[in-house]
Amino acid sequence: MPNNTDDWVENLLNPELVKEWKTTTLNTPSPRWYSGSGSGVDKQRSNTPAKKTQKPDIAALQVQKAWEIALQPAKSIPMNFFMSYMSGTSLQIIPIMTALMLLSGPIKSVFTIRQAFKPVLGNPESQSQVYGIMCLYILFQAILVFIGLQKLNAMGLIPNKTSDWMAWENVVNYNKGLKAFAF
Repeated sequence: MPNNTDDWVENLLNPELVKEWKTTTLNTPSPRWYSGSGSGVDKQRSNTPAKKTQKPDIAALQVQKAWEIALQPAKSIPMNFFMSYMSGTSLQIIPIMTALMLLSGPIKSVFTIRQAFKPVLGNPESQSQVYGIMCLYILFQAILVFIGLQKLNAMGLIPNKTSDWMAWENVVNYNKGLKAFAF
């Protein structure tokens, strides 16, 4: 009967080859990022003093985190602009709810700004930078409110003409002519 086993299986089961492999693997160095014990070369290196790791700058990390928090509403501006445009200017529940959500969300975010920036407040080294970033956060929220107000104005729900207030004035047609941004 012929032997159908592969060479690697025979080598794996051969005790002499296994002993030879163990002795060769003990002398190979581990990668520099590996901190486990196992090879003889690593044990020799462990006696040498390691380089001091630099302490992370907490103020810089807090400023970086504040920028991440402040740019969150800026990332949603293009999406909200596109959603506002796609929902149309007809007086139906979906466009009206889209416009109202564009108003209520940023206003709530501005009132809870301290809670949003709570992880980065409290360090006197980065306090002034964080306050400037908070102003930018408010600016981005104001842009979202502007998109919502523009949407309500395009729908004709904001009374800004005299015909909206006085019964004897002629009604203004809001959709007259072409508009560049009829969102």
